[in-house]
Amino acid sequence: MALVSEFLGQLTLSYGGEVEPTFPTVVAARDFDPAKDAARIETAIKTKGVDEQTITDILTRRSYEQRREIAFEYERLAKKDLITALKGALSGSLEALMLGLMKSTAQYDASELKASMKGLGTDEETLIEIVCSRNNEELAEIKKVYKEMFKKELEKDVAGDTSGDFAKLLLALVQVTKRDEPSNVVDYEKIDEDARCLYEAGVKRKGTDVATWISIMAQRSVPHLQKVFQRYKSYSPYDMKESIRKEVKGDLEKSFLTLVECFENRQLYFANRLSDAMKSKGAKEKVLTRIIVSRCEVDLMKIRTEFKKQHKRSLYQTIAEHTKGDYQKALLSLCGGDD
Repeated sequence: MALVSEFLGQLTLSYGGEVEPTFPTVVAARDFDPAKDAARIETAIKTKGVDEQTITDILTRRSYEQRREIAFEYERLAKKDLITALKGALSGSLEALMLGLMKSTAQYDASELKASMKGLGTDEETLIEIVCSRNNEELAEIKKVYKEMFKKELEKDVAGDTSGDFAKLLLALVQVTKRDEPSNVVDYEKIDEDARCLYEAGVKRKGTDVATWISIMAQRSVPHLQKVFQRYKSYSPYDMKESIRKEVKGDLEKSFLTLVECFENRQLYFANRLSDAMKSKGAKEKVLTRIIVSRCEVDLMKIRTEFKKQHKRSLYQTIAEHTKGDYQKALLSLCGGDD
């Protein structure tokens, strides 16, 4: 059965057109009783020294909709807000993870974007990861939620916080009304033309015509771009990613590379990000938390498959090795099992 679902998943090309199938590791719990969960959490918070394990067990094994119901029941029972209670009871990476779970996927992405642009200096890495890896539907939802949460347009904040071609690329992606819908008809002429344009705008000439790269990558459908990158190799001595590395640098280079990696295999991109976050002795906990929390109800099951294929060991074992304590338990619970 697993094979069949994998196969069907591959048939539905992502980004636009039909709704992308999900491969979550966190799904709604059966026999769900929000009042009982709320009471258990209240007891866990009141316990001397806080019973983190119970809080983790409940919140990581419920869907977002169920967590909302628990929060509603908690407020009725404890006469205070669950998020405030969690902030008081938890700290550090575990607190950040649990508070992340109390937001919907789009709310979480929106608040991570906001945090990446707050105060002095911009956290470009987060900005690139979210803007360049989310598909059309996700970005449209993030924009809507961003405005509801922060009373500001995402575009305005991005424009105010970035500059040059980097800003132009991010803005072209954030203005998501533009991307073509995938079509059942393969337009070989257009594929050839785009491949040639990408080559002539970059490797073929002195300097790079970044605007042409931006317009093709921000406007074409993903299945079309996948074929364009294949065709590109018949014009250029370098593939698309090598060309990007040769032509542009810094944040712009990182953004284009992220885009191409996500167009080719989005779950592999996340698997590699997770692997990079756990390369050294400790772990980049912020990156780890962000990817696991934002993808656990979307496609973490598939990210796990790609991780094992690419890195020859499971995501579960890798997390177990690079993290510790209650934070580790929470991540492993969201990871949903060993491969």
